[in-house]
Amino acid sequence: MDPARPTDPDPADPFTTERPDHPILETIEIATEGEDCDECVRKLLPVLTNIPGVQDVKVDLPDERVIVRFDPRKTHAPDLHDAILKSGYKPAPIAD
Repeated sequence: MDPARPTDPDPADPFTTERPDHPILETIEIATEGEDCDECVRKLLPVLTNIPGVQDVKVDLPDERVIVRFDPRKTHAPDLHDAILKSGYKPAPIAD
């Protein structure tokens, strides 16, 4: 069991209906600051898509946000935020 998610079922439990070989996907929108061109997208996409569990990444330039579909058993939202910071961009406090 993940201490950060105490109510999530344990995949190792033989009675759980969730199996590790079946992805459980969540979608998160992360507001960002400073991305405004295709070069920004080329820098940001590989950083996020290389995180284990990330299935899909879309960068919305006009609204300055990143939409990420991921398996929460393999990665968490703070990992996505850290990856954005490491790529040279900054998660914004609020998505408009």
